[in-house]
Amino acid sequence: MSLMLLFAAAILAADPPPRPASAVAQAMATVRIVRAVTLKLDGSTNEDAPAPRTAMLTSADGTHKPVKLIEFQ
Repeated sequence: MSLMLLFAAAILAADPPPRPASAVAQAMATVRIVRAVTLKLDGSTNEDAPAPRTAMLTSADGTHKPVKLIEFQ
């Protein structure tokens, strides 16, 4: 009887093999167009808009692309 108990304890104490983990994230954005702000995309300054910040966009295939983001609050 004690041999069976010892065997059961050994099985329960054994660590399971590690499993590979992967992370998947999805995001949703709500966009509201503000009519009072004009954005010029020709390289000139946008006086009414916040300054753009540089960010990296990762595509579904894993490629990275630098982008400029303008965030409004």
